Amino acid sequence: MKVLRNLKEGKVKVVPENLDDLWYLKGVIREGDVVSGRTVRRIKDEEKLRADRGERVQVYLSLKVEDLSFHPSVTRLRIRGKILTGPENLVSLGSYHTMDIKPGDTVTIFKEDWRSWELQRLKEAEKASKAPLVLIVALEDDEAEFALVRRYGVDHLMRVTGHVSGKKSPGDRDSAIMDFFSKVASGLREAVKKHDVKAVVVCGPGFTREDFLTFLRDKEPGIAKVCFQEGTGSGGRTGIQEAIKRGAVERAVKESRVSMETRLIEDIFKEIGRDTGMATYGPKEVKKALDIGAVDKLLVSDELLRKDRKMEKLMNKAKKTRGEVIIVSTEHEAGEKLMALGGVAALLRFRV
Repeated sequence: MKVLRNLKEGKVKVVPENLDDLWYLKGVIREGDVVSGRTVRRIKDEEKLRADRGERVQVYLSLKVEDLSFHPSVTRLRIRGKILTGPENLVSLGSYHTMDIKPGDTVTIFKEDWRSWELQRLKEAEKASKAPLVLIVALEDDEAEFALVRRYGVDHLMRVTGHVSGKKSPGDRDSAIMDFFSKVASGLREAVKKHDVKAVVVCGPGFTREDFLTFLRDKEPGIAKVCFQEGTGSGGRTGIQEAIKRGAVERAVKESRVSMETRLIEDIFKEIGRDTGMATYGPKEVKKALDIGAVDKLLVSDELLRKDRKMEKLMNKAKKTRGEVIIVSTEHEAGEKLMALGGVAALLRFRV
């Protein structure tokens, strides 16, 4: 994401460059903010006698945000609110409009008070845009599941199936395996090109993944060079989650956000399960640990952060006591697990 700041006027101009940037903006823009940018408005001709659907016209509007929603499937962030400024000959001030923000759009955000964590998220988005996406392919027998590890979570792209299982002669089985591997390689080639993937993790049980990588080195040597393998107990979506938890993505690309968040949440649950006293969760218990300087890493759900301003105080206190603050996305499994713990948890320096 490209970010231009002018905080003296409370304005920040941004240009989201991909789907992850739109997700970051969803976490930064809140109700009551003013968002300005170019958008399309349907303008009706009131003088026409027949029903008129109106002409779609590009206009520059400022909206006071009332609602926003993130739509990964169509690569859009939709913002709805009342029009504050715009060409008065084309729009009625005070009427409602929905602005679709997509990669490449220039957007200006105005806030009465920029919170420190919001600015931190923008810095994070700038840095994250330089980190490559990681593709995971989970293989098992005659099925391959493809998923992109994005900043906001896991984006399941597609599933490729073959006809390897069943009663077949050795020759027919070998032929079926090669056909299946060809389909997987084709899907992999397409995904790498479309999403500009720089690292691929091939995971799964048994010898299927190793046989596929041997096939790939022969048929697609360029792609094979960016592939890493990880043994997992199963394929499919379960295998993808297992690979993430094992740190396979981190090893492929150290900057992977989802992998880091997943590992930290797993650490929280391990400490809780072992009753070591080295982890705590829930707003009240976490506050107690912060009060005595025991928090090493503070994990806060982005959903809770948007709803409860008290979380900012906890985050500021953690920073003052040299604790690390991690905002966890609820768009993936680790974030959902954190919400089940009350939306906030901490790994501690010492037992409480």
